[in-house]
Amino acid sequence: MQLTGTFSITDWQETPQKTLPQGSKLNNAIVKQAYSGDIAGTSEVYYQLHYTDNNNAWFNGFEYLSGIINDQPCELVLDHNGQFSDGVASAKFRVISCEPLSALVGASGHFSASLNGQTTYTLSTAN
Repeated sequence: MQLTGTFSITDWQETPQKTLPQGSKLNNAIVKQAYSGDIAGTSEVYYQLHYTDNNNAWFNGFEYLSGIINDQPCELVLDHNGQFSDGVASAKFRVISCEPLSALVGASGHFSASLNGQTTYTLSTAN
């Protein structure tokens, strides 16, 4: 099964945690998003970010998504690992929890977002 669509960021709250001597920094962010496409719903992502001195970043985090897949209400938890470089954010993620659609646990996906705000996602299972 392959699920595709888009999401948009509806809120981004970022908090500085530590500035390092070489100019890089560590931040936390809570991001709210709205999904459309094969997954419809809303989510909250809890990111940890490491910004380099040129404002590129590496990030990881967990996302809680409450939505509908194939007319079935569900709750997913995604594990993210990504980067922000030259104005583009991209990440790989995997489903670590999905109720009641447990067959999605272990599915992997990716997203890519540009400065214009258009973010596409793909989530694929081995089936």
